[in-house]
Amino acid sequence: MSKKCPYCSNELDLGYIQCRDNIAWIKKKQPIAALSSFSNSSIILASGGGVFSGVAVKAYCCPQCKKIIIDYSASQ
Repeated sequence: MSKKCPYCSNELDLGYIQCRDNIAWIKKKQPIAALSSFSNSSIILASGGGVFSGVAVKAYCCPQCKKIIIDYSASQ
């Protein structure tokens, strides 16, 4: 992935988004976040984890645009 922001062309910072259980993208907000990964429309970005280990997905942050970019191709 390019290290330049696709919105403003500034340098991106590599980091991680972490959670205790799963990290999922979903079209409609669920009343209980833990149910997000059970939806047919969800995209699992990272899964597994647990109370003491958790999961993480690489994410690039643009401090200028305030945008987070996640390449989830490796998580599928």
